[in-house]
Amino acid sequence: MGIPRHTRIIFIPDHGRTREYGISRPMAVTLVGLVFITAGMIAGLMAIFAGRYGERQEIGRLERELAAAQVIAARADTLAAELEGTRQLQEHLLVMLGVDTAPPAAEDSLAVWTASAPGSAGEALRRAAALSLSEGPVNWPAAGYVTREFIQGNQARGVESHPGLDIASAGDTPITAAAAGRVARAGEDQHLGNYVEIEHGFGYLTVYGHCSRLAVAMGDRVETGQIIAYMGATGQATATHLHFEVWRQGEAVDPRSVIAGDPPRN
Repeated sequence: MGIPRHTRIIFIPDHGRTREYGISRPMAVTLVGLVFITAGMIAGLMAIFAGRYGERQEIGRLERELAAAQVIAARADTLAAELEGTRQLQEHLLVMLGVDTAPPAAEDSLAVWTASAPGSAGEALRRAAALSLSEGPVNWPAAGYVTREFIQGNQARGVESHPGLDIASAGDTPITAAAAGRVARAGEDQHLGNYVEIEHGFGYLTVYGHCSRLAVAMGDRVETGQIIAYMGATGQATATHLHFEVWRQGEAVDPRSVIAGDPPRN
């Protein structure tokens, strides 16, 4: 049945006059169309809103999962670093206790105690005790001026190594222990002249060369800042100075990477 040419709408209230309105066919069609269009627009907006709301919910969930994954990754990195440090310390302790084979050291290294397994249980205990003495060098051993820096060296390129720092000052300037430890060696060397080696904790060993005279002997326990020798020019030295080396687990390292600042001035 089609839409009539004219439609009348009559409102009959409980009280008052009856009202009557006439609507032509074109107007009725227009009104019906507007109703359908409005309903369609409302339905479309509701669908879009529902989709956007779902997307926001999904984005929020993904952001929370990403943050949790980043926290887990950071914890994993920290744990991996701690495990690696523990593994290295365990391996070094096994070496010090003679349970495992020590890693090879450089041929010119004076740190022989890190290059081979101990020969007895007493030697193993001594090395283990030396390992736990302290964390390593903390103070510069003498006042003066640095006249030569540490050089890693490269034999393939013809770069000669210099495994320490040279600190120049007046003759008989006191030389002190860079950290607490035990005197591993004290004596005379063709190259270093009168020298002292001190074992510290965690595989550190310091060397003090070209001394005029020594104030400690092998086996002595020394404290940080204790006088161990006096500056001189013994061995292969052309002027009065201290040749100072820092060894970490059998490898020479730049003393500046271990001790902060510069040697004090006189």
